[in-house]
Amino acid sequence: MQWSVLPELQDAPPLDDEDLACLQEIRDALARHGKLKRFAIHLAHRHFELGPDEILIERPDPDGRTQHVTVGKRGDEKDAQPTTWLFEEGPELLLSDAVYCVCVSDPKATDACVRHGRSRSPGGAHQKDESAKSRRISEDKGRHEQGFPASGHDRDRARDR
Repeated sequence: MQWSVLPELQDAPPLDDEDLACLQEIRDALARHGKLKRFAIHLAHRHFELGPDEILIERPDPDGRTQHVTVGKRGDEKDAQPTTWLFEEGPELLLSDAVYCVCVSDPKATDACVRHGRSRSPGGAHQKDESAKSRRISEDKGRHEQGFPASGHDRDRARDR
């Protein structure tokens, strides 16, 4: 229910100097506690109403490299962990959670997910190598089309043809 008071994204005002000052203080507090890599800031907003018994559920698709958010019931997602909280008004720290992630990491395999397993998608290093290879091929093709020899070929022989 606490999410129903949030503005829709298009109605949320843009960041201003007061917001930036607040964010700096939050950053400084996280740094003092050594939590810069544990917590992040999220613009609180909504896209639709949630019922009193509903939560948002994040579902990663490592193979498709996408993230899906759906509406569900907390009781239906036993392995879900809360990932987004709203602070509530009051003198003590009160947190309301409504966004959960169903992907729980396996501490023995940091790139694996208990529910989804290892991704079959190529890793970052492989993707970088393939990107560099494609770039070299494209550059060689461009030079060849312009009348310059491709790498490894003699310029004089290319002119004689």
